Amino acid sequence: MMQQHALSHSRRLFGFTLIELTMVVSIIALLAAITIGIGASMADSGRKRATEGVLQALDQALDDYINTTGGIPPALVRISSENLNDEVEDIVGSDNDAFYPAIDGVLNEIIPNSDPNAPERHYVVNSVGLFLASAEGGIDVESLLNTLDSRFVRLYDADGDLQPELQTVFDAWGNPIRYVHPKFDGVIEDSTGQGDRRQLGDAGDFLDVFETDATGGGLFFTRTSLPVNASQIPFREVRRNKILEIDQIEAQTTGGDYPVEGDSDGGICPTQRPYFYSCGPDGDPSTVDDNIYTVVPDFINPF
Repeated sequence: MMQQHALSHSRRLFGFTLIELTMVVSIIALLAAITIGIGASMADSGRKRATEGVLQALDQALDDYINTTGGIPPALVRISSENLNDEVEDIVGSDNDAFYPAIDGVLNEIIPNSDPNAPERHYVVNSVGLFLASAEGGIDVESLLNTLDSRFVRLYDADGDLQPELQTVFDAWGNPIRYVHPKFDGVIEDSTGQGDRRQLGDAGDFLDVFETDATGGGLFFTRTSLPVNASQIPFREVRRNKILEIDQIEAQTTGGDYPVEGDSDGGICPTQRPYFYSCGPDGDPSTVDDNIYTVVPDFINPF
């Protein structure tokens, strides 16, 4: 009888232990989830502070340039022929320097005598790399870079070798900082070839930097006022769209390209002064809610 009672007590004790163990495991899992969440939040907070420090350094460098030269850096950035590869030299001419538009957006490749059936190649512009290259005439860029954590500075050729390898500054998430020049701010896109805005769910076509808009005025440059020989600009077609979630929904619904990707934040310089920004944790420039700015730009409806 006593043996049966002990066995029964053991079973009740064992059953209670399993329940208790389950509760303990659940509590531990909950605490672990909370701890991981707090840790991730703290890590993102640390990355944000580090990125803000990088942006402040770049903004101060821009101030120094303006105070030294009396103006903002040029919209077309000279890149020495020594830093160009053979394919770009074929476009601009042997031993000629090339000029790259300092646009926070995408370039479209134009190669003379290329196969018309070959797919187009698009390149995200290394805009902050071009800023540093353009600022060398007004400030000591090397000293600036030496003030930054070496983790955030390295040589970089964005999306292939048709862009020069330039010293570039990155945010704490490993993405290049973006530089917005007032010459190429706002939304730059064409859906019909007539200067119209793109359609919902469409990324939009590229615009030639020499084209005129619907009013007959120069969109970016007129050939007579261009500060360089037009043949020395290897990429003349540019796009700077702003994509919203409804674009992706529309593209998916209509069977278009999905997802539609944003080229930029679509921001407009509040003054005739460039600004810098980071794409934030998601690395997407068009999701502006988590972008980190030196100055918050103005935005317009993308349609």
